Amino acid sequence: MIKSKAVLILMITAVLLSCLFVGCGVPQEEYDKVNAQLGASQAQVTELQRKYSNVNTDLRDSEARVVELQSEIRGLKEQYEIVGETPIETAGNIVKWYHETHIYSKYDFFVCSDMALDVWNMLKAQGIDALIQIGNVETGAENITEANHAWVLAEASPGQYLALETTAGYLVWREDNPLYYQGWSFDNPREYKRFVELKQELNTLADISIGLAHQSDMASARYENELTQYQKLVDEYRMRYVGRPVSLEAFNFRDKMEAQLAIAKEIEGRYNQLQDLIKEQLQELENIVSEMRGLTD
Repeated sequence: MIKSKAVLILMITAVLLSCLFVGCGVPQEEYDKVNAQLGASQAQVTELQRKYSNVNTDLRDSEARVVELQSEIRGLKEQYEIVGETPIETAGNIVKWYHETHIYSKYDFFVCSDMALDVWNMLKAQGIDALIQIGNVETGAENITEANHAWVLAEASPGQYLALETTAGYLVWREDNPLYYQGWSFDNPREYKRFVELKQELNTLADISIGLAHQSDMASARYENELTQYQKLVDEYRMRYVGRPVSLEAFNFRDKMEAQLAIAKEIEGRYNQLQDLIKEQLQELENIVSEMRGLTD
């Protein structure tokens, strides 16, 4: 607005001067006076433009500061609302706030693992000791490989822990579901992250082993079929040629038998290779499970 008014003043002043100078025969003294006024007006416009620019800069700075202060206020508000009068209240506020501010399209072991780690860190930041817990809260788990869920145990009082369901954002008391207080515990994220890595390796190797077992079953079935065909040829040879004079036909039939036996032996060799690979995979699986158990000892 200020800038547009200043431009309008200059345009009007220029028109007036043109009229005075060209058409009216104004004396030099009067012309110089008006020209001086024009110069003063131009200086005033320049100063107004500078002030206008400064005002815009100050306004932008003020708006940025307002946004910054609003963010700080939100952070303080959240901090104030999270910290309760007791560790239990604080833990409940944390897991509730985390659930409300994090959205996942699906929940599996690895997603709930990330959520448990986040909540564990938030509890630690508030001075609350915590454990990362894994297990099966629906049916229980006798073996660590059967663990399909992760959550957090927060120390409500010395030596007493309270379960936090991080995927749903609530506390779980022992009487509500004792399975939350069973399973395997990790003291820190480093050990737990290694466990998650091992579980991923375990799943991959298990899939490979299943595939090898399927191939082995197919090879075994094919071997049995080819061996049966060979045995039929042997029986036929004995019935047709044993005890009779040697003939070219008998030699050709023996070649047929040997070719069938070679097919069966080739398949048998493939089956044995698959069995060796399966044994190697099973040994590797045992090593992984052993390391997984060691992390919770």
